[in-house]
Amino acid sequence: MDDRDHAIEALEHLRTMESAESGGSTIEQHRQNAIEHVEALVAELEKSTQVETSEESVEIPDNWDDDEEWESKLEEAREKASISSSKGTLTTKTINGREYYYLQWREGEKVRSQYIAPVDPT
Repeated sequence: MDDRDHAIEALEHLRTMESAESGGSTIEQHRQNAIEHVEALVAELEKSTQVETSEESVEIPDNWDDDEEWESKLEEAREKASISSSKGTLTTKTINGREYYYLQWREGEKVRSQYIAPVDPT
C-alpha cells in the first residue's frame, strides 16, 4: 500500500468516527481539522501520482538507429521490473568505462533501477 492509499484509508476512518459524548464540540473540532489535513494530503498525493503517471514513454536515444530493437529492450526492462509503461526515467550509468542505459523509478522512499541496454548498441 502506497502513501496515497494510506492517506485515503485514514480519511475514510476519520469520516466514520463518531465524536465522543462528553466534550464533543472540542473533539469534533479536532476530528474536522484532522479530516481537512488528510484531505489536503490526499489531494497532494493524487497530484504527484498524476504527474508520475502522465509522463510520456521513454524516448528513443539518438544513437539507436533501430527503433523496434530499442522498444523491445525497453519493454523487457519494464517486464523484469514489473512496472507500467508510464513509469520510469531513462538514466545512464558508467561501469568499467562503458555507459549503459537504465530505467529508474521511485517506490516509496527507494529509487529502483533496471538495466536496459548499452548506450552504444554496436
